[in-house]
Amino acid sequence: MPADQTPPKSTLGASGRLTAPSAPIPEVLAELAGHPRGDDLARLVHAIAFACADERRTSLPDGARDAAARLGLSTEDAETPFGNVLAALERSPNEPTGPATRALLSALLARGIALAPPEGVEAERRVIEALAWVAAHTPLDALSAADAALGPKADGLWREAAALVRRADEGAAPLVGRAGALVMAAALGASASAAARSEAKTLAAEARDPVVRALLQDARSPGAAVAAGELVPPPRGPLALVLLAVTGLLFVIPLARLIGRFVLRYRCPAEMRVSPRSITVLAKTELLGRTVREREMVFPVEGLTRVAREVRYPRLAMYAGLFALAIGSYIGISLFVDGARAGSPDLLGMGALLVAVSIAIDFALTNLMPASRGRCRVVLVPQKGPTVALGRLDPALADSAICRLLQGSSS
Repeated sequence: MPADQTPPKSTLGASGRLTAPSAPIPEVLAELAGHPRGDDLARLVHAIAFACADERRTSLPDGARDAAARLGLSTEDAETPFGNVLAALERSPNEPTGPATRALLSALLARGIALAPPEGVEAERRVIEALAWVAAHTPLDALSAADAALGPKADGLWREAAALVRRADEGAAPLVGRAGALVMAAALGASASAAARSEAKTLAAEARDPVVRALLQDARSPGAAVAAGELVPPPRGPLALVLLAVTGLLFVIPLARLIGRFVLRYRCPAEMRVSPRSITVLAKTELLGRTVREREMVFPVEGLTRVAREVRYPRLAMYAGLFALAIGSYIGISLFVDGARAGSPDLLGMGALLVAVSIAIDFALTNLMPASRGRCRVVLVPQKGPTVALGRLDPALADSAICRLLQGSSS
């Protein structure tokens, strides 16, 4: 089975995230616990990950076969229901890493730490610094599996993770840097550990970095409002519209998108998660049914210029109803008058029927099909960077998410 292919028994996670094709971490760990060479595979990933951290290498394939040979592992031994571990380690750095591959390698790294947990503050600090660097520069993220793999033994690691975020916030962790601090902050905010939650709440009030503060503030809120849709082109300005119309691209671009959508199955599904302090957009690009790119964009409240919820053509149904009423009334009354002049009951009935049908269509389009039941678009305008627009959102969910943001910003 390819390393990034989801096994048949995998199920969607409860959160319904865009990375749901990967199996849940506890399921991967349970499978590895019963694997004949599960511990050796965990030691292999552990050794490679820490070698990458020590040497500041971003590519995993270097030395994977040699390390496996020293542990007596063959390609067949590395086979798991979630993919082949050696194949996953030997993927090219330029090749996209699937969610299943990340879950497998992350679970193995966490299990490798659990087999030889660090003893003492100094050892925990070294492990956390290595994990932060590896998570920021490679597909391995052991902290996402730390609670399941280590249990209460992960508390010391969470305390050191919080200490690392503090040092990075003060500029005292140059080797890990801001990327490592963001990774640690996200891990602290996502952990269910009591120690991690306590550290996250304390750090949320102390951190100076707005993104770190937003990630940690999410841990203090009971949950984030979620709306699923699709990334769409942001609204264009008047000058851009004029230029595109003059060059003819205004008609070519939608046609190209339509061809890509139906011929190449081009999709950009996205999920918007709104907490009182930030908006997180998880998006991926699909082509011919395969994921070719995944993105995660975090917009702190302080960094947003405008958040707008728009309904395109909100009065389209009303105008269509008025048009149907005008046409039906004109033709119906004409037939009714002609029928009255000619004394024809058939023309009189047909004219009256057309008028009644046009009135019914107008009523249905105006009252029974309100625009709010359709789909809407949310536009995020940050102070720096490009505007991001999510379309095909459920208006009720979009309104709920934006209300949550407004409540958080006013509190």
